[in-house]
Amino acid sequence: MALSEMMKQYLLTKEQYKDCILFYRLGDFYEMFYDDAITCSKVLELTLTGKDCGEEQRAPMCGIPHHAKDTYIPKLLEKGYKVAICEQTNTPISEKSKVVKRVVVRIITPGTAIEEESLSADRNNYLMSIFVSKTDAGIAVADISTGFMQFMTLGANYMQAIDDVIVRLRPAEIICNALAFDVREKLACVHSEIAPVFNKCEESYFSYGQAEKLLKKQFELKNIDTYEPSMNKSGIQAVGGLLSYLAETQMRLVSNIKKLQFVRDDRFMQLDMNTRRNLELTESMSLKKKFGSLLWLLDQTTTPMGARLMRKIINEPLQHKNEIDARLDAVEELVGNAVFADDVIEQISRVQDIERKCAKISAGTIMPKELIALADTLKVIPKLKNLLVDAKSPLLTKINDTLYDLDKVYNLIDSAISEDATNNRKDGGYIKQGYSTELDMARSMGEYGKTWLAELEVKEKERTGIKNLKTGYNRVFGYYIEVSAGQTSLVPDNYIRKQTTVNSERYITPELKEMEYKILNSNEESLKIESKIYADILEVLNSFVELMLETSYSLACLDVLSSFAVVSKRYNYTKPTILQTGSELKIVDGRHPVVEALLKNSSFVPNDCNLDSEDNRLMLITGPNMAGKSTYMRQIAIITLLAHIGMFVPAKEATLSIVDRIFTRVGASDDLAFGQSTFMVEMSEVANILNNATGKSLIILDEVGRGTSTYDGLSIAWALIEYLSKHLVAKTLFSTHYHELTELEGKVDGVKNYRVMVREFEDSVVFLHKIARGSANKSFGIEVAKLAGLPSELVKRSKEILKMQEDINALSPKPAINNENKQKRQSFNADEVINVLKELDMDTVSPLMAFGTLQNLVDKVKDK
Repeated sequence: MALSEMMKQYLLTKEQYKDCILFYRLGDFYEMFYDDAITCSKVLELTLTGKDCGEEQRAPMCGIPHHAKDTYIPKLLEKGYKVAICEQTNTPISEKSKVVKRVVVRIITPGTAIEEESLSADRNNYLMSIFVSKTDAGIAVADISTGFMQFMTLGANYMQAIDDVIVRLRPAEIICNALAFDVREKLACVHSEIAPVFNKCEESYFSYGQAEKLLKKQFELKNIDTYEPSMNKSGIQAVGGLLSYLAETQMRLVSNIKKLQFVRDDRFMQLDMNTRRNLELTESMSLKKKFGSLLWLLDQTTTPMGARLMRKIINEPLQHKNEIDARLDAVEELVGNAVFADDVIEQISRVQDIERKCAKISAGTIMPKELIALADTLKVIPKLKNLLVDAKSPLLTKINDTLYDLDKVYNLIDSAISEDATNNRKDGGYIKQGYSTELDMARSMGEYGKTWLAELEVKEKERTGIKNLKTGYNRVFGYYIEVSAGQTSLVPDNYIRKQTTVNSERYITPELKEMEYKILNSNEESLKIESKIYADILEVLNSFVELMLETSYSLACLDVLSSFAVVSKRYNYTKPTILQTGSELKIVDGRHPVVEALLKNSSFVPNDCNLDSEDNRLMLITGPNMAGKSTYMRQIAIITLLAHIGMFVPAKEATLSIVDRIFTRVGASDDLAFGQSTFMVEMSEVANILNNATGKSLIILDEVGRGTSTYDGLSIAWALIEYLSKHLVAKTLFSTHYHELTELEGKVDGVKNYRVMVREFEDSVVFLHKIARGSANKSFGIEVAKLAGLPSELVKRSKEILKMQEDINALSPKPAINNENKQKRQSFNADEVINVLKELDMDTVSPLMAFGTLQNLVDKVKDK
């Protein structure tokens, strides 16, 4: 038995799109066959059926209504599948055949979706292209749902850079060349399953000649010298691969991508995966959700574009003072003028997602109701421009200048699209009456037909005496006259029976059939005319996409700056002072912004920080667990990051020089699945810091060395502090339980001892969460264990064992200390006292801090 013509056509199409789930249009349904059907039945929870198609066994089959595809496709994309949409045309495949032609019109992949159901409103949907050569690498990234595209060229040490970019952007899909595919397993983001699957494409996608050709076409260029091809060849080749992939999958020019941005290495602060995780920039470590993250705190935006830009800005701290100051000045103006800021926020809150509507305009998929929403958004722009006309800060002035006049777009939509338009173009009626004479004339026949049918119903009731007679229509049988089963004896001879239902009979008449032909033809003609008008409108709107995208970006910037101002005012943040040169990091009364926002029944205890690359390059912090060491170190890093994104900071005062990177080594994260122990992970992360940090970096090290034996850990921590001071001269916060390390102050340049203040009270401890000069001389481990809720019997036994160990140590012979070493120890004690007293600012120190510092010095001297 031979295959049917339809199935032959299916198999030929499927052969061309082997790596896709083929949505094959049959009438009002998309059908899937064979392995695609089996996959979809599981992923989409569809009933698996079969179809006789000329083979010995029925072909597995499942399907969905055509109008429901946008509900089902996101579920497939989430699992990493690609979907090829195969539509049917009205043209038969041959003169003799009744089977219509079918063509694949688009391939939807995780990184090329533009439908709202497949996207998160508050984050970009990135497609990333990675090209690796023998000497360097390039990365290109695009979000076709917003019209964004940028690229960068990476040097010989490109592996770490690729890792950082993937973690920063979190692409939905990655395509790459063969060399990039081969090195992917060396990436930390792949091991951590942060990166999506790498899809290897043909090398021809990444050829320089192909890239040059596609760039010229996409961006209407005569040459590509603008992008410095001699310096950025690999980056250009990555762009070529991305544009090749878009051409293959979208089968059209993605015309809403109007600009290509080249990103230089030095524009953003570099943050690796561990730092982003430890500082909880966009998600909390415990919940893996936005709540409790820095993004959660800062994101008070009211537009989808603003929310996406907020996430991007947090992930990309700036490196140039003028850019940072521009944002800070704008935030300062909004904070200082509450009425102005409130008016701006009120208008912005009415703005909808212009970026993604532009993508749909370019693709021709935007619905009439969405155009009405776009017009409503455009009405806000003149009001915002009136508010910004007196703005003083350069960035707010620039935003006002790039809120473009889009009256032509508004007037076109307002004059053409009905206010009652829906998100369904199939039934027409979305073009306003009076916009097109041709359409109005075609519609008039349809309206006349409806009136005629109503009059026919009245006339026939009178003529036949059938009181419940009525006229109706369905798509299968057309127009009809319906008579209930009990009154069919009254039906006149000119009625022709068409259909029998449960309780009635349906008839037609020659007169009704003639009118049906006129009505249906007029409806079909009016739908064709309306569709053509709509296509023409979209073509005009597409010519304004570039201006709309620039306006959208300006609105997003204004939204983010307003959000910064709201948070700054709500939590009493201050404007930091930024220094392009030097190494100063001075914070007075700094707070952890997220912890402070989450506190309900208590206030956050502020702390100072004074770091540089000279005498104060390493803060060695001692104190018990739960006392607040980790929170303090994280808050310094977060305050530094906030300043670099142009945000006010939670402090009384802050002065910061530009920091090129923030490194954090906090906590223990086993990587046993990849054969690495806790200690191995710890040492690998420390090695990464030492290999990549510079004198302009900020380093956070929490309890380094605790993953191994006490003596090994102490030795490593000791040597690490010496190495940091001698070779990197980077600003460092180093917390430790190894009290022996406190002897390094005075011996190693730049090391200063600090401790978290604790008070003993009735056989327990009280954490004061205050950082003071000096070092802790007791760990309070048993007291902390008691606070944590360990059984009292266990706590009591711990104290007994501790006393036994102390007695044994007291009886053990002590190593001989020669006079020279003894003199050094005595000198060290004196030096520490002198150093601490020198740095004690009597004008700002609180009585509690003064007493704590004095008590610490007394204890230290007595212990020695």
